[in-house]
Amino acid sequence: MDSGKRQHLQDIYATDRTAKDDYTPQVSAEALEERKRDIRRHQFTSFILGFLVLVLSVSLVYVVVREYVKIQSVAPSPTPITQEYIPRYSLPAESQWVLDFSRSYGSPKWNGEGERPFNVEWIRKAVFNLILAEQAASLGENKEAASYYENVLEILPNLEGIKIPLGAIYFKLENFNKALTLLENTPEADLTPDVLNNLGAACLNAEAYDRAESYLKQAIEMQPAYAEPQKNMAVLYKQQNRADEAVAAYEKYIDLRPMDLDTQHSLALYLTKIGRWEEAAIRLQSLTQQITDVPVLYFLLGQVETHNNRPDKAIEAFKRGIQLSDPNAALGHMNSSEFNQLRESDEFQQMILMLQQSQK
Repeated sequence: MDSGKRQHLQDIYATDRTAKDDYTPQVSAEALEERKRDIRRHQFTSFILGFLVLVLSVSLVYVVVREYVKIQSVAPSPTPITQEYIPRYSLPAESQWVLDFSRSYGSPKWNGEGERPFNVEWIRKAVFNLILAEQAASLGENKEAASYYENVLEILPNLEGIKIPLGAIYFKLENFNKALTLLENTPEADLTPDVLNNLGAACLNAEAYDRAESYLKQAIEMQPAYAEPQKNMAVLYKQQNRADEAVAAYEKYIDLRPMDLDTQHSLALYLTKIGRWEEAAIRLQSLTQQITDVPVLYFLLGQVETHNNRPDKAIEAFKRGIQLSDPNAALGHMNSSEFNQLRESDEFQQMILMLQQSQK
């Protein structure tokens, strides 16, 4: 074969060198390996993400199930029938059960057959009423408290420790006969100064004066620094027209309670009523040094000093009273016949004229 023909055949079967190199077995293996690595990386990434999603899902399900179980495990508390004047928070925890019952729960009524009940339920009814009575009393609901205490005694008539607080409540309600009935049967061991003072006051209001004096003296003897029995004793002696003893009791009370200015005023008025003008003047002079803006005290002092024949001090008291009151009130005080002996004095006439002009 000639050289030209061989060259032609070689040209027909020849291939491009660059293309041949691209498809060598060595290059194909590297590309395949790279693709496998890419696939493995994608698979690993997908696995990690899938695992994380699974963990989060399981955690969420666990939290939901746990909370559901917790809610189901707590039994719902009964809806309380609350008493409108007793806040639940104000009761001790061990007593709050009473608010889960209606008020009719503590009813002391029974069918009347056989003996009065004495069982767990009956005792629970008594405790129900006792808790409500104490709470009502602490909130100043005295009528409610009295009703509940009465229920306790109806359920358990011999229960100790009920008559004293019930008697004190009836005393506050000014039902003195009931208070006295309850308190006078108090065991001697329970006769505290407070109970004795309340007994004395109840007897005083019931006009049982001898018993009142006995109780009040016992209270003072047990606790000499206890002021209230002294004041009640003063009122008792006033009602019996025992003036000297009334004044002495008033003074003892004021020594114990010097800031009770109303009682000092009451004593001053009582001293004028029994004609002890000098003592009244001393009491009023002291009182007007503590209370400087009440005109009636100065007019009363002027009246007292007039009876004591001290016109200068009387006029001075009137002037201060006029400064603190309106003209009509001042003229009303000064037109009293008690001041006739001052009426002719120039200063008194000037005050009357000034007040009359102020009215125009």
